[in-house]
Parts: sequence; C-alpha cells; structure tokens
Amino acid sequence: MAKRGVQMKVRHAVHNDIPKIAEIHVKSWQTTYHGIISQEYLDALNVEEREESWRSRSLEGTFVAEDADGVFGFASFGKQRDERYSIYDGELYAIYLLQRKQKSGAGMALIAKGVDYLIEKGYQNMLLWVFEQNSAKQFYQKLQPSFAVTSQFELAGENHEEIGYGWELSVLSAQIQQIISSASSNNERKK
Repeated sequence: MAKRGVQMKVRHAVHNDIPKIAEIHVKSWQTTYHGIISQEYLDALNVEEREESWRSRSLEGTFVAEDADGVFGFASFGKQRDERYSIYDGELYAIYLLQRKQKSGAGMALIAKGVDYLIEKGYQNMLLWVFEQNSAKQFYQKLQPSFAVTSQFELAGENHEEIGYGWELSVLSAQIQQIISSASSNNERKK
C-alpha cells in the first residue's frame, strides 16, 4: 500500500526500471487481453524475454508512473511507424498499468507527459492503436480523437481488429489539462 500523502509521479524511465517495465508489460497483457488473445499465448509471455527486448531498445520517450511502492506503469512514445498513416508523425507505442492502479489518474498523467515530450521534440500530432475489444478504448474516446480507423492484424495465428486514434497534439494537450483540472476540482470539493 502506498503511504498516505505520498503522491504518484511520472518521470523518464531509466535503465534500472527495465525489470519492472518488463514485469508490468507481461502482467498487463495477461490481465488486459484475457479473453481477447488466446490464453496459451498469454501464458507463454515471459518477463525475462520481455526484459531482454526492452534492454535492446532506447528508453528515449519512455516514462514510468511510480508511488511509494515503486513503479506501477509505463508509456512509450516516439516516431509514428505505420506508413499508411504518414500524416501522423508521433505515436503512443504502449501504455500499461498494473491492474490495481488502473483508473487512478496515472494513465492520464503518463499520456500528458508523453504528449509534452512529443511537442518538445517538434511532433505535431499523434496516433495510437488499441485492440477493438479492449475496454481501454473508452479511455481514448474520452480524449476526443479527431481521427479513427479500424485495421485487421494477425497475432499468434488469430485475426484481430484494432482501432487507430489520432489527435493534433496541441488540441490533445489542452483536453488533457482540462480533464486533469476538472478531476482536481472534483477531488477538492470532496474534501
């Protein structure tokens, strides 16, 4: 349990965060995609392999959410990778939180940090992909994307549908700040 009065914070990921990022990545896939992806595939996910994968890439654009109990979430941002949607220059590659920390505001804080990062790097807009069956799509819809498209892909021999959402970063940043301010005001009124 987090100590009372200790706030969650979001910061750039560092090399020492990789084991925890890998653990969160695997655990989040196993809980988030249960019933969406084959259980056999989810059961075969391996923290050590995921850690090796994370060690082979740059942590540039990767942020972690932590509290007194340590790192419990991460998000990774960078250059958009799908040439079909080249009008988008930035991308949210991944965002995962331990299940017990979902709906805590940490996801919004991670996205806010990533959006600021993309803006600082000169990106104008951002795309992300989410499984069509993933309930997190409601979280992204709350951010009022200006673009949405569906696409098919194969994973572990199964066909899946994903939704791509896109935003102008200046608009998304303003929407995030409005949501955060509104949540802060509501929390103050409850005190």
